[in-house]
Amino acid sequence: MTRLGFVLLYTRDVPAKLAFYERAFGVERAFVSAEGTYAQVKGELPLGFVQEGFARASGAAFTPSRPDAPPAGIEIGFVFDDVAAAYRRAVDAGCVALKPPAETPWGQIVAYVRDDDGVLVELCTPWSV
Repeated sequence: MTRLGFVLLYTRDVPAKLAFYERAFGVERAFVSAEGTYAQVKGELPLGFVQEGFARASGAAFTPSRPDAPPAGIEIGFVFDDVAAAYRRAVDAGCVALKPPAETPWGQIVAYVRDDDGVLVELCTPWSV
């Protein structure tokens, strides 16, 4: 059986990124490396932050996320009971507002912001398939 194990975002400053996500999305830290090159937040699916230089040293080629460039073809999604409140919190914390909360045809409430590095983040209510 295959299952998704984690999601990693590469960033210039791991401690700052972690603090930003705590403020903007209410995540809780689970681990921060002593060197500050890696951090992980609590959750069913671990979300980690890796310092860009550390990622490059492993031989991984990537285009860094930047607020002045188009977002990469991926999004991070956070599930909230109150998407409107989550959206206000994210924007107040410094996220760029893209799409305010709106109901989808299937009944889910969805909003979009970009984080401090320009990563696309979806804020949504729970849904089932």
